[in-house]
Amino acid sequence: MKRATRGIALAVLAVVLAGCGGDPAGRANGDSLEGHESATSLTLSAEQVRVAIPSGGSLPEGWIGGNWASKPQVDEGAKAAKECGPDTQTSCAGLTAYGHRSVETKENAESTGKGAPVWFHIYSFDTAENAGVAFKGLAANKRKQASQGGSPPAPLTISAGADETDAFSEDVSGEYSVQVMMRVGGVVVYLKGYDQRKPDDLQGLAKLQIDRIRKTAEGKNPDA
Repeated sequence: MKRATRGIALAVLAVVLAGCGGDPAGRANGDSLEGHESATSLTLSAEQVRVAIPSGGSLPEGWIGGNWASKPQVDEGAKAAKECGPDTQTSCAGLTAYGHRSVETKENAESTGKGAPVWFHIYSFDTAENAGVAFKGLAANKRKQASQGGSPPAPLTISAGADETDAFSEDVSGEYSVQVMMRVGGVVVYLKGYDQRKPDDLQGLAKLQIDRIRKTAEGKNPDA
């Protein structure tokens, strides 16, 4: 009886350890490390997307509102699909809303003379499954475009608490570009930074965006 009980205990322990070994906490997602690949049941309405987009007062130190598009804009229906389709190269099935805004740093604006904005793009879907399809399409499409730019994408590690993440930077004729793609539940996030000479600076923006999405989905005020 004791031997049987011990055998059962060892079997249970093996299952637990196997589960831990399957945790992708240390596994690379594209070039970026994440460890939350469970199917989070998180979705946002159009109004929640508007709330989740970082407000001016929530930006990390040094970041300010960008150009004319510094205020959050949110679209639904065909207008949202028109933005989602070209980015993800998918039908964007289940898309409920699309939101965007731009930010920049005074330092980048002055050093480049071009503003050097970072764009936030949020695509909200009805299910994590539909968002997952769009995320994979987005990552594949942006890497394909980057590979055609003449300079191979450089690995970029971003850890913001998303379910899936892919990120890279590239230098095309002195123009520095940073692209971060993330999925949390049914929401896909795409950050595109133009002429960003410090790619790691997007880590703070990425984490801020994921945190705001989670808080908004929980019914909390992300600015509190």
